[in-house]
Amino acid sequence: MEFGTADRTKREQALAAAAAVGFLTARGGNRIGAILATGNGPATTIPARGGRDHLRAVLHRIQSVEVGDGSGATDLGAALDRLSRTARRRGLAVVISDWIDDDPAAERMGWELALRRVAVRHETLCVEVLDPRELELPDVGVLDLVDPETGRRREIQTGDRRLRDRYAAAAAARRTRLAGTFRAAGADHLVLRTDRDWLADMVAFVTTRRQRAAAVARSGS
Repeated sequence: MEFGTADRTKREQALAAAAAVGFLTARGGNRIGAILATGNGPATTIPARGGRDHLRAVLHRIQSVEVGDGSGATDLGAALDRLSRTARRRGLAVVISDWIDDDPAAERMGWELALRRVAVRHETLCVEVLDPRELELPDVGVLDLVDPETGRRREIQTGDRRLRDRYAAAAAARRTRLAGTFRAAGADHLVLRTDRDWLADMVAFVTTRRQRAAAVARSGS
């Protein structure tokens, strides 16, 4: 989440998304909690409370939490399972992540079943934080890449057109698979990119969602 090649890092984008959702939700007097998952060990749970002071404290924890130290990948599935156990009453679950799975070749994403369990009980929104370099590679010669969660290193030759094409195709396939997984779980899906006006994208998403809910209400009546 420290990665970013455009206007902001993915961590900054995630913090902005959490703040927007938090302040919108807090206006109704709702309680807000959080589960922070990194590669540094078990997820951290912040109990749900009301009030803007508590929301600011949650946002501060998100801003200051340490990212993976190379000891292992973030276990998003375990964090979602903790959410299912912790949040017993029906509410709104917002999951903010880049959703990059550690095993893209697996038939099922490691967090897929856990997400379905969350979505059965809660209204669920999956926010996908995305940087444009995760969609396509520039032609800049040899790149030395390091995964900050696992410490794995790899050199790639971006001058290879076929490699860039394979990368773009794999990225597109992964995003299509993600969208299908969210739909199958019954969760809404919002994409926030580090090179776009995220606030405009969020407003457009909320507007479309309200229009859809109004249409469903009219058809039901």
